[in-house]
Amino acid sequence: MGQLDRNQVLGIILGISATVIWAGWPVLSKIATNSQLAPYDITMLRFSISGLVLLPLFIMRFAKLKAIAAKGVVLAFGAGAPYVLVGTSGMAYAPTSHFSIIMPTSMLLFTTIASVLWLGEKLTLARILGISFIIAGVVFVGGNSLGSLALEDTLIGDFMFLMCGFLWSIYTVLARYWKINPWDATVLVSMVSIVLYMPFYLYQFGGQILAVDTDTLIVQGLYQGVFASIGALYLYSKAISLLGASKGAIFSVLLPPLSLLLGSFLLEEVLTWVEIGGLILVCLGMLFAFEVFRMPKRLIKAPSFSSKRDG
Repeated sequence: MGQLDRNQVLGIILGISATVIWAGWPVLSKIATNSQLAPYDITMLRFSISGLVLLPLFIMRFAKLKAIAAKGVVLAFGAGAPYVLVGTSGMAYAPTSHFSIIMPTSMLLFTTIASVLWLGEKLTLARILGISFIIAGVVFVGGNSLGSLALEDTLIGDFMFLMCGFLWSIYTVLARYWKINPWDATVLVSMVSIVLYMPFYLYQFGGQILAVDTDTLIVQGLYQGVFASIGALYLYSKAISLLGASKGAIFSVLLPPLSLLLGSFLLEEVLTWVEIGGLILVCLGMLFAFEVFRMPKRLIKAPSFSSKRDG
């Protein structure tokens, strides 16, 4: 194993920091829905706060941001209001433990596929094995819904979490492909989201969010609008700019266990043996997919797969 250079070390530190912040998102969002905040209220609160905080930076960088506005719309679709709406809505149907496993693992799977087919990254034997474990873990958790009393509702939630993974993979791959400055990407996601979402929200719901308890608004506003929407997104964007899209996705290995533990403590959600088993398969798959576990030397010369011909 070669020595990590300065950029790689920095990218790893930033990626881990972003994941630690995001690990609390499903749990705090679930708490928010239990405190009279609907998914559309959480989305409004998240991007109104982040948009207000980032407004000075948006004004200072307006000329540059205007030139990449179309790309900003696509990035906001992946990591902005649609992602938050789908994710928080899914938590009304399925437990946060399902989000904590299905979203990051499906994101990793979609990102890996896009990186191979579009960016031309090589798919080694270790990655193929890792992806197989990941798929098995997701199917293991989602398949347990078939025995649930609330079968239809749980499957709806699981499907929404799968969509979240797809949306986030769009942001991960395109932010790297377009080589957009991490601060520009962060600002665009927040500003585009609030510009497109606020008129819809005000028309449909008016100022009903103001009727929510002030303490809840402050706690959720700080976490959703500042820590998750600005801090974590910038850290993650910087990490993938330093490490690449597929390597940046390695940090999702931390999200399932951290979120599951937070959910068990704060929401008193009991982990079933199915969810624990799925989590083990998923984490094992991630370690293989990013070659944390090395394949035996006799297999290293096995053919690798890529969407582009080696020169």
